[in-house]
Amino acid sequence: MATPPLDQRKEEILGAIVRDFVLDGQPVGSKRVVDELDLQVSAATVRSEMAELEQAGLIRQPHTSAGRIPTDAGYRYYVDHLTTVDLSRPTHPDTVDQVLLHATDVEDLLRRTSSVLSRLTRLTALVTAPRLDRSKLRHVELVSLSPHAILLVFIADTGRVEKRILDLDLPVADDDVQRARYVINDAASGLRLTDAHEVIAGVSLAAPSSIQPLLDRVATTIRAGAAVPEVDRVFVGGAAQLALRATDETVDRLDNVYDMLEEQVVLLSMLRETLKQDDPAVRIGSELPVDELSPFSMVASTYGGSGEPLGSLGLLGPTRMDYGQAVATVRAVATSLERALAALTGVSDS
Repeated sequence: MATPPLDQRKEEILGAIVRDFVLDGQPVGSKRVVDELDLQVSAATVRSEMAELEQAGLIRQPHTSAGRIPTDAGYRYYVDHLTTVDLSRPTHPDTVDQVLLHATDVEDLLRRTSSVLSRLTRLTALVTAPRLDRSKLRHVELVSLSPHAILLVFIADTGRVEKRILDLDLPVADDDVQRARYVINDAASGLRLTDAHEVIAGVSLAAPSSIQPLLDRVATTIRAGAAVPEVDRVFVGGAAQLALRATDETVDRLDNVYDMLEEQVVLLSMLRETLKQDDPAVRIGSELPVDELSPFSMVASTYGGSGEPLGSLGLLGPTRMDYGQAVATVRAVATSLERALAALTGVSDS
């Protein structure tokens, strides 16, 4: 959708059309543009400029004698060239931090985040759970259920808690279970899950024979846990907003879109593709990887530290959205989520 740079007047006209259409959803005529911009030119001149913008594929006329509305390419030009987002200025009330900081656990925090993000923007919000394969091992607990069955609980620095029951061929005494727990935490606490299993397996080689089988099982179980798909959960907030803000273009696709919101794999793939090249990122209409979403747009950002994010946030809504506000709000809420996650887990994202 790359479009050659426009001259200043065409950019002003395109910007006015996008802003006004986002505001009220009505096609924008030449007289309205003249009155709004005070261009000191006639409506005929503006109509001529609008005709060139239409020829360039940036606006279109939905009905004969109607004004113009932006196309996907017009929105893309507006986002790339005419939108300035001040990420340093708060775009949400201070109470958002308080809402998130009162979360009782990570799942509650992610649900609150999706709800807050949706309420602030009146769009559908998506929030992915922290990636287990990017997490560090905070603590391992071993509980003897029987001589042949051990409950393994490993806690990540993101607050994720994974539980597994280990069935052992040989019995393990309670004292050896506690000895193995001490050895594991001493050797692997603070390591990435993708590295922790190798360290535990290495320690097992020099450990007493009575705890070697248990250490080996813990190592293989943590390795399997760290190898799970990128994210296993997406929290959706404000799904009803899709219906509340339905347009002629979107209303016929709502059933398919709601079905899609139930498909975690589809949502994860869409967020991943959206953030493939930019962060924060905006994907408009036909840029989205799913045909059913062509009348919609997505704004997304990651959270959880620089370089290796833990998860992502996204907004899904009609192409007629305030992109500047959406980007700023997603980034602001991502920052609040990072603070709340650090407070909840006791681990900084630095």
